[in-house]
Amino acid sequence: MRSIRKSVVSVLGWAAFTACDTPGVTLIEPDQSSVPDSVKFVVSLADSALAAALGWSDGVPNAEIFLHRATEQFRFTELHTDETGTVGTTDLIPGLYRVAALRTLTVDEAAAVGSVVRAFGNGFKTNIGRSGTVSIELRSDQPGSLVFSELHAVSQLSIGPYQWHQFFELYNNGDTTVYLDGMYWGRAFHLYRDYPPYPCSATEAWRNDSLGVWAIFFHQFPGSGTDYPVVPGQVVVVALDAVDHSVVSPVFPNLSQADFELSGTADVDNPDVPNMPAVGLRAWFRDHGLDIHAGQIYFLSLPLDLATLPRARPEFSGEDWIRFPREALLDVVWTSARGVSPDQLALPCDVAVYPLLDGLEGGFAPQWNDSTIALHRRILRAGPNGPVLQDLNTSFVDLVTGMRSPGRIEY
Repeated sequence: MRSIRKSVVSVLGWAAFTACDTPGVTLIEPDQSSVPDSVKFVVSLADSALAAALGWSDGVPNAEIFLHRATEQFRFTELHTDETGTVGTTDLIPGLYRVAALRTLTVDEAAAVGSVVRAFGNGFKTNIGRSGTVSIELRSDQPGSLVFSELHAVSQLSIGPYQWHQFFELYNNGDTTVYLDGMYWGRAFHLYRDYPPYPCSATEAWRNDSLGVWAIFFHQFPGSGTDYPVVPGQVVVVALDAVDHSVVSPVFPNLSQADFELSGTADVDNPDVPNMPAVGLRAWFRDHGLDIHAGQIYFLSLPLDLATLPRARPEFSGEDWIRFPREALLDVVWTSARGVSPDQLALPCDVAVYPLLDGLEGGFAPQWNDSTIALHRRILRAGPNGPVLQDLNTSFVDLVTGMRSPGRIEY
C-alpha cells in the first residue's frame, strides 16, 4: 500500500511540474492583492435645508444600515456610518439585497430643529456586487394621521384548522379628530414575484404605479359621515372575527371587545361590534372576510365613490382591478413573510408598490405555530395626546416584531 501511495504522489508532482511547459496550459498565481473587494455605502438626507441645520451636508453620521440578502432567511448585516455618512464592508456575498437605513435624532440634535425628536429613513432592493457604491437618501418622518399601528397576521403557510384570531390596529397619530366613516381597508396588488405566468416585466405597471394602488379585495367602514370619530392618540382594533378566541386555545387573543369586525359570508357575528362589509370586486376565497397575511401590502383609503375610480384588467389576471388614488391613501404598510413558502420560490421583483408609498417590506410575521406575536409600528417620541409613532413610509424600519397587544401601543 505504501509503494502505491508514493507512486501516486510522484505522478501528481511530475504532472504539476511538467504543466509549466505544456502547450496551452498556463498556471495562474493566487490573488495576492492586499486590498479586498469592498462595497461602500453613502447616506445623505433628502431635505438639504434640514441637513444643513443639523450639520449633515456632507452625509448623515451614525446612521444604521441594514442589509438582508433576499435568498437568506435570517442573516442580517448591520453597519454604522462615520462622520461623513460613509461606511464600507468587505463581507458581502453578491446578490439581490434589501437595503435600509435609519437615523433618529438625539435630544441634543433635536434642539437644532425645533426640539422635536425626528427620524429619517429609507429602503429599497438592489443588486450588490463585489465592489461599488450604494447611495441611500433618507426621507423625513411624516406628519400624523391614521396609521397602521399593529398587525396580527398569519403566515402564508398557516393553513391549520383555526386562524380566525387575526386583527389589525389603526392609530390616530395626528392632532385632529378623524372619522372612519366610509373609509376603505384592503390588500393592494400582490403579484410581486417573478413567476412565469406573471413575470416582473408584466406586473411592473400595476405594482409600481405613481398614481395609487390597484386592488380587488377590500372592506369598507360603516357610518354616514361622523358616526365613528377617532380622537388623537386613540387606538382602533379591527378583528377578523370579534369573539373570544381564547376559548379555543389560551394562546389566542380575546377580541370580543374589538371596535370593528370584518364581515364574511359564513363567519360568527358579534352583534355588539359594527361590521365592515366586503365591497371588493371579488369575494375573498374564505368566508370570514379578507385575511391579514404576511408578505402582503395593505392600505387605508379615504371615502371615495368607487364608480368614479379607474378600472382595468391585466392580461395575466382575467379580472378587473380598481385603482385607489395616491392622494386618498392615508397609510400603506408592506409586511414581510417569514420562512420559505410557495410564494417565495421565485425571486421578488425590485418594487412591490410605488416606493414613496412604502419603500421596503418590514417585520417578520409569526410562524404558523406562534400566535403570540404581531408587527408593531415603532414609537418615535412622546406627544401631548400619547405616543407619536414612526412613519417613514418604509416598513423595514417602521415595523418591529413584539408580543401582540390589541388596543394598546407598547412598542
